[in-house]
Amino acid sequence: MNYIPVIGLEIHAELMTKTKVFCGCANTFGSERNSNCCPVCLGMPGALPVLNRRAVELTISAGLLCGCRISHLTLWDRKNYFYPDLTKAYQISQLYAPLCLGGGLEINGRFIRLNRIHLEEDAGKLIHERNVSILDYNRAGVPLIEIVTEPDIRSADEAVAFVERMRRNLVYGDICDGKMEQGSLRVDANISVMPEGSDVYGTRAEIKNINSFRFIKRAIEFEIKRQIGALENNGRVTQETRRYDAASDETFSMRSKEDAHDYRYFPDPDILPLFMSDEDITGIKGKLPEPPHSRFLRYTDAYGLSVKDAETILSERFMSDFFDAAVKIGADPKAASNAVRGELLRCVREAGSDEIPVSVSDFTKALALAAKNEITQEGLKTALSYMFFNHVDLETAVKANNLLISEDFELIGAVITEILAASPDIVSKYKDGNSKVFSYLFGQCMKRLKGKALPATINAELIKGLNEI
Repeated sequence: MNYIPVIGLEIHAELMTKTKVFCGCANTFGSERNSNCCPVCLGMPGALPVLNRRAVELTISAGLLCGCRISHLTLWDRKNYFYPDLTKAYQISQLYAPLCLGGGLEINGRFIRLNRIHLEEDAGKLIHERNVSILDYNRAGVPLIEIVTEPDIRSADEAVAFVERMRRNLVYGDICDGKMEQGSLRVDANISVMPEGSDVYGTRAEIKNINSFRFIKRAIEFEIKRQIGALENNGRVTQETRRYDAASDETFSMRSKEDAHDYRYFPDPDILPLFMSDEDITGIKGKLPEPPHSRFLRYTDAYGLSVKDAETILSERFMSDFFDAAVKIGADPKAASNAVRGELLRCVREAGSDEIPVSVSDFTKALALAAKNEITQEGLKTALSYMFFNHVDLETAVKANNLLISEDFELIGAVITEILAASPDIVSKYKDGNSKVFSYLFGQCMKRLKGKALPATINAELIKGLNEI
């Protein structure tokens, strides 16, 4: 029997606010343990929460980017459960009246619906070291949005594509930094399978806290196979919460899956209902940065970039911002695209960086030098790399690497003569009509001259030298 996967996602994204959602503690990553805490986020008796306006604005921004319906009236609820990372034994969340409803994103021609986006507070963090567990409450009270899809996703690849697209929206909207390795973006996946042709969903299992695109794909694929295997062996799938272990590439049971009634939700008496007017929502919409889809259309339609090239530039916000800034001051879009996707992306990956430490002005001037044949394309790569890793300006990079072309035809001729003399067999093959060997000779000349001559000059002089033999 063939089975169809049925997948719904819960994407948890920490918001880029200066302070936490219900208190004035700093919302920063990497601080000393338990240094960003106060009676409110620690749940001390008598401490009262005060709602962070910016967190509300960012939640609505996320909803607007996803086509959600923004609620004019929103309420706050207490989600009750006992766990060490939640000192007051309840989480302030939204069940009955979330800020954003509906909406969705199109992924490869299919529209994946959203159920809701709601605002809540994050819990603290348990850190397991050797034989002890340490509690760090710096994360407790950090504003967190939960983006809940309908069960519309039908494959692990589609799930990954959806999370990538959502992450891009959040990063470009200045809503979340999207750093999955730091836990600011985490994914829970609800997975079930149903027989092909059926419209009745199977029993689902939830995989908690997946923190990379690769692990999302592998965890979902394993869980689909596990559930199909259980059903085909006359077993059944249990509704439960599971975790993914990357080392073994398997999911493991954690506990039975809770339903909403298990959390005993009830209205939070400390936070008043929130009313958002049409003017409030319009004001937030007007402050949104240009979304990635709009940039994509500009890159492909106005600049003539290919879909693949546009997607590569858009893959990281800092690359897209750098590219846009260069084009704005006069860089040719296609030349800028080639350099950003090529040498600068290589440098970014080698450095493990999330920024381009090169002046946009110097980058644009370097492209102009290459366009005017004052430096070669290899020289352009050298200049960009040198500026990136040494944090110097273009003039310094060009002088340090002697990149300006000053063609010495006597030197070019001498190098070509030497290479031809050292390669009699190759020359003989060329003279016998094997034109393919020309590229080898050309490559040797380029390597020896190291940017001291334009490729067109080398090509012409090499042909001239071969014809004289």
